[in-house]
Amino acid sequence: MAVMLCLGLWGLDRGTMWRDEAATYQMARRTLPQIRETLGTVDAVHGLYYLLMHLVLALRPSEVTMRLPSVLAAVAATGLVAALGCRLARPRVGLWAGLLYAVTPVVTHYAQEGRSYALVAAGAAGATYLLAGAIAPGSACASPDRGAPGPACRDARAPARTPPDRGASGPASCTPPDRGAPGPVRTPPDRGASGQACRDAPGSARTSPDRGAPGSACGDALSPARPLPDRGAPSPVRTPPDRDARPPGPAATPGPGATPGPGAAPGPGTAPNPGTVSGPAAGPAGPDAGPDAGPDAGPDAAPDAAPEPGARSAVPVRGAAPRSARATSAPGPAPGSAGPGPRGRTAGWRWAAYGCVVAVTALLHVFAVLMLAAHALTLCLARPPRRVWRGWGTAAAGAVAAVLPLAALARRQSAQLAWMRHPTPGRLWAAAEDFAGPSALVLAVSLLLIVVAVARSRWRTLTAVALPLVCVPPVLLFALALYRPCFHERYLLFALAGVPLLAAAGADRLADAVTDRLVGAVKNGPTGVVTDRLVGTVKNRSAGVVTDRHRALVAAAGVLAVGGAFVWQLPLHQWERQPLSRQDDLAALAATLGRLTRPGEPVLYDPPKERRIAIAYPRPLAGLRDIALKTPGPASGTLYGIDVGPAELLRRLDGARSAWLIAADEPEAHPAKAATLTGPFRLAYALCLPGVRLERYVRVGPEGPGGVTDDHRRPWSPNSVP
Repeated sequence: MAVMLCLGLWGLDRGTMWRDEAATYQMARRTLPQIRETLGTVDAVHGLYYLLMHLVLALRPSEVTMRLPSVLAAVAATGLVAALGCRLARPRVGLWAGLLYAVTPVVTHYAQEGRSYALVAAGAAGATYLLAGAIAPGSACASPDRGAPGPACRDARAPARTPPDRGASGPASCTPPDRGAPGPVRTPPDRGASGQACRDAPGSARTSPDRGAPGSACGDALSPARPLPDRGAPSPVRTPPDRDARPPGPAATPGPGATPGPGAAPGPGTAPNPGTVSGPAAGPAGPDAGPDAGPDAGPDAAPDAAPEPGARSAVPVRGAAPRSARATSAPGPAPGSAGPGPRGRTAGWRWAAYGCVVAVTALLHVFAVLMLAAHALTLCLARPPRRVWRGWGTAAAGAVAAVLPLAALARRQSAQLAWMRHPTPGRLWAAAEDFAGPSALVLAVSLLLIVVAVARSRWRTLTAVALPLVCVPPVLLFALALYRPCFHERYLLFALAGVPLLAAAGADRLADAVTDRLVGAVKNGPTGVVTDRLVGTVKNRSAGVVTDRHRALVAAAGVLAVGGAFVWQLPLHQWERQPLSRQDDLAALAATLGRLTRPGEPVLYDPPKERRIAIAYPRPLAGLRDIALKTPGPASGTLYGIDVGPAELLRRLDGARSAWLIAADEPEAHPAKAATLTGPFRLAYALCLPGVRLERYVRVGPEGPGGVTDDHRRPWSPNSVP
């Protein structure tokens, strides 16, 4: 976010506005009744944004003040993109995605523009974040080989520690889908009933033989299992002293299909599994079995005995019960339930916030409603419970109902888009270049990373969220533009957030692949096979430090890569801070016209929208007479006012020896006022300026000798103007 803030403030004052910013500036400075009247005839799709800017410019009317909301919105969008990466993947994915979003040139372009598109992008990112929280609560990490996302999978490569009383059946164990539901641990044939087999899956609890209780001792999965020194009757798992504070509870009863043993029977939360070993070696008897279940657990149980010096829990516990036991035995609705209770109320508020954010975003620009189609496809890919579909459907219906009146009004004002043409497939590719590039090298690398993220997806939920956001709105807007031209890249800025998310996920996948190869090369190098004791020592003493250093190095390498992309595209960022980066430079045009014209001369604007030059920068043109203006814009409820007819225009020109015409320099433009001037006036001079054409007309008549005015007999040139 700090990077985006710095880039947004860099070169924010370009010293000029372009035509769309001029519309924002003049509309925001009108009174509220004038704004309401104008929105009934033009620019209804920007009505909410104009109201917001009316409040902002009331503080200090300036170009920098007008652009500050866009800068802050871009900063918020950057933070939300980073938060999406952290929620749907891991922190370094969020870091890379946020930085990629901030250094994209098109993002900084609209971050420094006094229009609503940066605010729309921030609103769409916020709505997507709320949706991701509904389908992937917590810090979920979904991997294709790890099953459904779970809140306990904080890192796909870091093993999750499990307390002894949870065994392999706790909710935190990431069990591969081909192993079925988690259940009691199977005992190897050569070990009898004295130990438990370790699941060879990331996140499974592993305890070295010399660390914990005999019931949960196992070696590393890379080395053969070693039997315990004592092959006889196992000793019961000792309970830490801090668990004795829990009041005695009822003894756990055997679940259906469970094989009772001499120890405690599996509790209700334990799935039946043939070949299960029950008894003291299997640990406590389910999530509801407290430390006082020992007397009922079997003849060999000794709950009051002090724990052995070498035995300890795999994770610290709070109070009297581990977190797993408290989570599974706590009363109330099931996790994620939409029923009554705190969780149900939280889900309701989440969907209410989602609907409000979508509605406000679509009111800022009506095409933002296309994000709902992308979110619908996300839900189809994520396959959430039916209650999620109900909540989303209700929120989406409310947002659409709020936007429908605006859409109907905007359809009646579609003549504003008459300058657009039917798009070609090349426009879609141009949008892709702007979003993922635009330089050729950065574009190629970004597309490669996106392909890796989609083809070798590690974070399924991230792909399900980002890919529809990138693809669905552009395709739908392109299809709509084939019927009614309305396709422009700026209308799709809110879809850009998916590109850095996918690119960061692809980079994370490649980083993991490179790391795995390096680790494999070290382990299988000339030093020989790593022994079980060495693996246990590294795991228990220094693995945390090594892993943290490794993650920091990988994250720093990604940050440097993003910095390299920014340096590579630095000329593009510098160009975005120049006045010529926009379609026109109204300040330069006003200064040129003021230098070429004389005070008191009549001027005509054809079409009336060219009057925006004088509205944005009135001082250089203050001496000219706008002779064709009938009613100004604020009084007429229009942007640029209403002009008089041809007859009234000729009457007003009586007695004028010359007139200036400022016409749009567009191929399809047919200046009506030029045709009116052709009879009594003749074209004496024409000058092409960026975006406009300046023409000087002089009267032809009996005012001077030979039927030509004195002003026409004297040759005119720009250098003759003082």
